[in-house]
Amino acid sequence: MNIISRENGLKLNIEKSETYRYLGYHFGGSVPLDSEIEKLVDELTLKVKECVTPRCIYEIYDLEVRDSICYLFPYGTADQARSLDPVLEINSTKLANHIRECRKAILFAATMGPGTDILTKRFSGRSTIKPAVVQAAGAAAIEAFADEVTEQIRTEFSELYSDKVTKTGDSLAINKDTSQDCTGVRFKMRFSPGYGDFSLQHQKDFFNLLQLERNLGMSLNSALLMSPSKSITAVIGVL
Repeated sequence: MNIISRENGLKLNIEKSETYRYLGYHFGGSVPLDSEIEKLVDELTLKVKECVTPRCIYEIYDLEVRDSICYLFPYGTADQARSLDPVLEINSTKLANHIRECRKAILFAATMGPGTDILTKRFSGRSTIKPAVVQAAGAAAIEAFADEVTEQIRTEFSELYSDKVTKTGDSLAINKDTSQDCTGVRFKMRFSPGYGDFSLQHQKDFFNLLQLERNLGMSLNSALLMSPSKSITAVIGVL
């Protein structure tokens, strides 16, 4: 199991346009930006960066997809897969179609820590817009962090191959360019429980297999909502 931690989010590249999108602004639409909102977004995004404690954890598994079911096995047991009990079975047509050609799968979880939740409570009751901006900036922050560490994981994979990297469609490709062969590794985009027919019930599997309560300080309530609120889980397919 692998854990990546940051002391704060000051180095996160949070796209301002993403924060605006979470606030409901759609550029080219009928809602104009207000200079005061822009100033508030800049101010509170910095506060969010200062108070978050980004952490993520991931584990690699061998993968086999049969029809609509994704079977995850301990890493390095691909040749024995059919004689082993899978670590996890996910019955999801959308996920199966997304990672059908993949050889491995990564179970991934990331959290911003409790900072944005604490900051939101601090402003609640005193302002209507500030809590919304904090939540929007926090949502943009967790996505930025997840993108950053996914790239870091991809880079670790790429060390096994050449450093010729291409991006096509929804995949990141690393191609080994030699006179003997051309081995490719591609990362599919993250696919999270709750999307399509990938049941939220599988949040329990992420918490169990990655031990998220112990390793990242996350919790899961009876409605399958995660705390801290700015947390995500996902499957990443690897070809």
